[in-house]
Amino acid sequence: MNNVSAAEVHRPTPAVAIEGLQVAQAAGNATAGATAFIRCRVCHTVERGEPNRVGPNLFGVVGRKAATVAGFNYSDPMKNSNITWDDATLNRYIQDAAGVVPGNKMQLAKGAINAQGAADIIAFLKTKM
Repeated sequence: MNNVSAAEVHRPTPAVAIEGLQVAQAAGNATAGATAFIRCRVCHTVERGEPNRVGPNLFGVVGRKAATVAGFNYSDPMKNSNITWDDATLNRYIQDAAGVVPGNKMQLAKGAINAQGAADIIAFLKTKM
């Protein structure tokens, strides 16, 4: 007989604190991320070849070095950030862009998107590779 309790079976997904932010360890949901990304579309495009807007096109962002989209005028702090966009860094940045890269151009209030929302957006962005 298995000695696993119902509480253990239904335990919520753990999260880790990174510089005061919660980063969900669960995989994001791309469908939920597509919905959450609607407000990001004001500034960003995500399809190959679409033009930059106020923010850069995010097609293929996961795994890419920051400040490398042709034709976008990045801030000096972003150019000098030496970031490669992996899941953890994107999650932190989506939750607190100014905290991750002080002086960058992204104007999203800290906490406007929570860890799960960020994970969902990242899952959506991974469909745009």
